[in-house]
Amino acid sequence: MLKVPIIKNRQVEAEQLAKRGTVDEPLGNARTQGLYYANISIGTPPQHLSLQIDTGSSDVWVPSSQSSYCTSRSGQGCPGGSFNSQRSSNYEVVGQNDFNISYVDNTGALGDYFTDQFMIGNSTLEGFQMGLATTTSIGIGIMGIGYSNSEANIFTGNGTQYPNLPLALVNAGLIESPAYSLWLDDLHSSTGSILFGGVDKSKYTGHLKSIEVYANRARGNTTSFTVAFTSLSATSSSGTDTLTPAGFAQPAILDSGTTLTLLPDAIAELVFAELGATPEPRLGATLVPCSLANNTGTLNYGFGGPGGPEIRVPMSELVLPLSLTSGNRPVFEDGTEACQLGIQAQGQLPTLLGDTFLRSAYVVYDLENNKVGLAQTDFSSHLRAEDVVEFGSRGAEIPGAVSATAQVSVVQTESGQARGTGEVGQETAISSGGAGTQSAPTQTGLSAASGFAEGGGNRVQPFQWDYVVAGACWTLLMGLGGGVFVWA
Repeated sequence: MLKVPIIKNRQVEAEQLAKRGTVDEPLGNARTQGLYYANISIGTPPQHLSLQIDTGSSDVWVPSSQSSYCTSRSGQGCPGGSFNSQRSSNYEVVGQNDFNISYVDNTGALGDYFTDQFMIGNSTLEGFQMGLATTTSIGIGIMGIGYSNSEANIFTGNGTQYPNLPLALVNAGLIESPAYSLWLDDLHSSTGSILFGGVDKSKYTGHLKSIEVYANRARGNTTSFTVAFTSLSATSSSGTDTLTPAGFAQPAILDSGTTLTLLPDAIAELVFAELGATPEPRLGATLVPCSLANNTGTLNYGFGGPGGPEIRVPMSELVLPLSLTSGNRPVFEDGTEACQLGIQAQGQLPTLLGDTFLRSAYVVYDLENNKVGLAQTDFSSHLRAEDVVEFGSRGAEIPGAVSATAQVSVVQTESGQARGTGEVGQETAISSGGAGTQSAPTQTGLSAASGFAEGGGNRVQPFQWDYVVAGACWTLLMGLGGGVFVWA
């Protein structure tokens, strides 16, 4: 076992437990931005950085201390730290100018691929390949832990594939299989954890059920954690409503790099009607009364069809703060305080289940078998050594998981703008009932809506929109490569 003390943003210190065959890394939760970080070290001697955990991309990259972004006072520098290659004796460039990631909002990072020591917890990788962003418009490095076939190098570099972090941990003998478990804890917690090579049974309740991860039809292989999202319902004190039609099946990407959850437009509209939410285009957010966070209702997501896992997301995980630069918060015309709902309509983007979903789920990502294990998270979890179970060998099944039976299949069919790590795609579902994404039911008979009613109104009191600070400003790191969409 390996006990790892980590400081969240160099201020909050925590201890986590791992056992032989696993690497356990606590995560910091920057609650005002909804991003999760791991504290790591790079170089000889080590330089300490915080990197955003992203299951939706595949490269580890860090901003260079020589980049204009990190040295700019107006840009407030690089808050997660930066890497000075001149101070590391083991630094070696292996792909000059080969690192190049562009994003859908025209931000991005480019520079070199290099190798150096990489330390996570008490484990060290020698000669680990990463990207060094000498030019960047993003101030935080990324720890991409998705499929290695979506590395930026394949699309914008020299075209070769290298062992990214999950595979490098296997090659170094630190874990048995390229798989990891993610536990984000609740919105108000400062930390979560990622466990490479194992499962922590204390972190979930009920049964851990495994479902298939589906391939990209255009590329013929699996490039992201795309699963079959097959039902959504809403439960409140006044009843339960099914918000998806019979036979519904939609590809959805599990992506820790996305703060919000993006649902098909018709489904999102029903969710808004159910919760009394008001989209506000000027703010770029959907607003709800802040008191909704205290509501006992849930949104219930089903996967893989009948018998598959169901994850219940409480309102407390969906209501995110908004504030003005004055320190006040926007209010509805009836005086009710307004917050942001952690769900948006997807528009032209894929269906993405981000942190506002993932906090309620314990998720095991198995890159070797193309499977995901899902169970209801346990927010009151206490780590015990006997609850950590490692993968016994490469390709072993997810420990303690049962396979969902008669799974509905989905497939990604279209590609979009490249991020440098694959494609952003619109997606089409295939189910046992046929192909195509089905429309949602009509907005009638929403019996649960009255149980969610918390006041508010259709309009927010006027204020200076240019001076709104969205406490839930969000970043979209799309695993198919898609990109990063920063909205603040």
